[in-house]
Amino acid sequence: MVIPGVEVSTLDGHLLALGVRELPPKKRSPEETIEFVHQQGGITIVSHPYHVFRHAMYRIPPCDAVEVHNSKYIFGIANLWAKRQAKRLGLPMVAGSDAHMAKTVGLGVTLIEVKNGSDVYDVLAAIRAGRVKIDGKKTSPSVFVSQAARWVRRHIANR
Repeated sequence: MVIPGVEVSTLDGHLLALGVRELPPKKRSPEETIEFVHQQGGITIVSHPYHVFRHAMYRIPPCDAVEVHNSKYIFGIANLWAKRQAKRLGLPMVAGSDAHMAKTVGLGVTLIEVKNGSDVYDVLAAIRAGRVKIDGKKTSPSVFVSQAARWVRRHIANR
Protein backbone atom coordinates (compact mmCIF):
# COMPACT_ATOMS: atom_id res chain seq x y z
CA MET A 1 0.00 0.00 0.00
CA VAL A 2 1.25 3.47 -0.86
CA ILE A 3 0.03 6.38 1.24
CA PRO A 4 0.20 9.64 -0.69
CA GLY A 5 1.93 12.33 1.32
CA VAL A 6 4.27 15.26 1.35
CA GLU A 7 6.36 17.24 3.80
CA VAL A 8 5.20 20.85 3.60
CA SER A 9 7.18 23.97 4.51
CA THR A 10 4.80 26.11 6.55
CA LEU A 11 5.62 29.58 7.86
CA ASP A 12 6.72 28.01 11.15
CA GLY A 13 8.37 24.75 10.05
CA HIS A 14 7.74 21.36 8.47
CA LEU A 15 4.46 19.48 8.57
CA LEU A 16 3.65 16.09 7.03
CA ALA A 17 0.42 15.82 5.06
CA LEU A 18 -0.76 12.23 4.50
CA GLY A 19 -3.67 11.10 2.38
CA VAL A 20 -3.72 14.15 0.12
CA ARG A 21 -3.82 14.24 -3.67
CA GLU A 22 -3.35 17.99 -3.99
CA LEU A 23 -0.23 19.67 -2.66
CA PRO A 24 -0.90 22.10 0.18
CA PRO A 25 0.25 25.65 -0.55
CA LYS A 26 3.71 26.43 0.83
CA LYS A 27 4.50 29.11 3.37
CA ARG A 28 1.08 29.23 5.03
CA SER A 29 0.58 29.02 8.77
CA PRO A 30 0.55 25.49 10.20
CA GLU A 31 -3.11 26.01 11.11
CA GLU A 32 -4.03 26.98 7.52
CA THR A 33 -2.10 23.99 6.18
CA ILE A 34 -3.79 21.63 8.66
CA GLU A 35 -7.20 22.94 7.62
CA PHE A 36 -6.34 22.45 3.91
CA VAL A 37 -5.23 18.85 4.54
CA HIS A 38 -8.28 18.03 6.67
CA GLN A 39 -10.59 19.38 3.95
CA GLN A 40 -9.07 16.76 1.62
CA GLY A 41 -9.63 13.97 4.16
CA GLY A 42 -5.94 13.75 5.07
CA ILE A 43 -4.08 13.89 8.35
CA THR A 44 -1.21 16.06 9.55
CA ILE A 45 1.88 15.18 11.54
CA VAL A 46 4.34 17.69 12.93
CA SER A 47 7.73 16.44 11.78
CA HIS A 48 10.87 16.99 13.88
CA PRO A 49 9.17 19.72 15.96
CA TYR A 50 12.15 20.60 18.19
CA HIS A 51 15.25 19.94 16.09
CA VAL A 52 17.22 23.10 15.42
CA PHE A 53 18.64 22.04 12.05
CA ARG A 54 15.46 20.54 10.56
CA HIS A 55 12.99 23.43 10.08
CA ALA A 56 11.41 22.90 13.50
CA MET A 57 8.22 24.64 14.61
CA TYR A 58 9.19 24.65 18.30
CA ARG A 59 5.52 24.10 19.10
CA ILE A 60 2.75 21.61 18.40
CA PRO A 61 -0.19 23.09 16.47
CA PRO A 62 -3.60 21.29 16.45
CA CYS A 63 -2.38 18.36 14.32
CA ASP A 64 -3.26 14.65 14.23
CA ALA A 65 0.08 13.21 15.42
CA VAL A 66 3.65 14.15 16.33
CA GLU A 67 6.91 12.67 15.10
CA VAL A 68 8.67 11.72 18.35
CA HIS A 69 11.36 9.48 16.87
CA ASN A 70 13.38 10.95 14.05
CA SER A 71 16.34 8.71 13.27
CA LYS A 72 18.53 11.71 12.37
CA TYR A 73 18.66 12.84 16.02
CA ILE A 74 21.85 11.11 17.08
CA PHE A 75 21.67 12.74 20.54
CA GLY A 76 17.91 12.27 20.98
CA ILE A 77 17.16 15.41 23.01
CA ALA A 78 14.75 16.85 20.42
CA ASN A 79 12.97 13.47 20.24
CA LEU A 80 12.55 13.41 24.03
CA TRP A 81 11.07 16.91 24.04
CA ALA A 82 8.67 16.01 21.19
CA LYS A 83 7.55 12.89 23.07
CA ARG A 84 6.99 14.87 26.25
CA GLN A 85 4.87 17.45 24.43
CA ALA A 86 2.87 14.83 22.49
CA LYS A 87 2.06 13.01 25.74
CA ARG A 88 1.07 16.27 27.41
CA LEU A 89 -1.30 17.05 24.52
CA GLY A 90 -2.61 13.48 24.23
CA LEU A 91 -1.52 13.16 20.59
CA PRO A 92 -0.49 9.97 18.78
CA MET A 93 3.27 9.49 18.36
CA VAL A 94 5.00 8.32 15.19
CA ALA A 95 8.52 7.72 13.88
CA GLY A 96 10.33 8.78 10.73
CA SER A 97 13.66 8.09 9.05
CA ASP A 98 14.09 11.53 7.51
CA ALA A 99 16.07 9.55 4.94
CA HIS A 100 18.02 11.42 2.33
CA MET A 101 19.96 8.34 1.25
CA ALA A 102 19.02 4.68 0.77
CA LYS A 103 20.97 3.31 3.73
CA THR A 104 18.91 5.37 6.22
CA VAL A 105 15.46 4.38 4.90
CA GLY A 106 13.56 2.44 7.55
CA LEU A 107 15.56 3.56 10.59
CA GLY A 108 12.43 5.21 11.96
CA VAL A 109 9.35 3.01 11.57
CA THR A 110 5.74 3.51 12.61
CA LEU A 111 3.87 0.22 13.06
CA ILE A 112 0.17 0.77 12.40
CA GLU A 113 -2.55 -1.48 13.78
CA VAL A 114 -5.09 -2.22 11.02
CA LYS A 115 -6.96 -5.32 9.80
CA ASN A 116 -6.07 -7.23 6.64
CA GLY A 117 -7.74 -5.68 3.64
CA SER A 118 -7.54 -2.17 5.09
CA ASP A 119 -7.25 0.79 2.77
CA VAL A 120 -5.44 4.12 3.02
CA TYR A 121 -8.31 5.70 4.96
CA ASP A 122 -8.19 2.90 7.54
CA VAL A 123 -4.46 3.51 7.98
CA LEU A 124 -4.99 7.27 8.39
CA ALA A 125 -7.78 6.62 10.92
CA ALA A 126 -5.52 4.26 12.87
CA ILE A 127 -2.78 6.89 13.07
CA ARG A 128 -5.28 9.53 14.16
CA ALA A 129 -6.65 7.14 16.81
CA GLY A 130 -3.16 6.35 18.10
CA ARG A 131 -3.16 2.68 17.09
CA VAL A 132 0.57 2.94 16.37
CA LYS A 133 3.86 1.79 17.83
CA ILE A 134 7.34 3.10 17.20
CA ASP A 135 10.27 0.96 16.15
CA GLY A 136 13.45 2.74 15.34
CA LYS A 137 17.17 3.18 15.49
CA LYS A 138 19.34 6.25 15.30
CA THR A 139 21.34 7.10 12.20
CA SER A 140 24.91 5.98 12.82
CA PRO A 141 27.35 8.81 13.61
CA SER A 142 29.52 7.87 10.60
CA VAL A 143 26.56 8.21 8.20
CA PHE A 144 25.52 11.45 9.90
CA VAL A 145 29.05 12.91 9.52
CA SER A 146 29.34 11.83 5.87
CA GLN A 147 25.96 13.45 5.09
CA ALA A 148 27.01 16.65 6.86
CA ALA A 149 30.31 16.73 4.93
CA ARG A 150 28.47 16.21 1.63
CA TRP A 151 26.08 19.07 2.53
CA VAL A 152 29.02 21.41 3.29
CA ARG A 153 30.83 20.50 0.04
CA ARG A 154 27.66 21.06 -2.00
CA HIS A 155 26.97 24.45 -0.43
CA ILE A 156 30.57 25.63 -0.79
CA ALA A 157 30.62 24.53 -4.46
CA ASN A 158 27.41 26.50 -5.16
CA ARG A 159 28.84 29.82 -3.99
